[in-house]
Amino acid sequence: MKFIFVLLTSFLSLITPTWLTNLEKAKTEAKAKQKLILLNFSGSDWCVPCIKLERGIFETEAFKKYAADKLVLVKADFPRQKKISWLKSSKL
Repeated sequence: MKFIFVLLTSFLSLITPTWLTNLEKAKTEAKAKQKLILLNFSGSDWCVPCIKLERGIFETEAFKKYAADKLVLVKADFPRQKKISWLKSSKL
């Protein structure tokens, strides 16, 4: 019984949701798989609530399983340390 628990726990940790960054690809995938889109806006290196959401919800096994079955995940990350490529190209 202990072996089955360890095996199951190991398997569940392998279920890592894939976060897309292209909304159009996410729309196509969601339509094809009949899933909902979860769009997460984040400031991964400065937004404390965003970091807590990542660690407290998105990294849990329950969320990973639910997301694998029901969601297409899209992350729009706006870290303070990176320059936003679309902002540079728009010459603002």
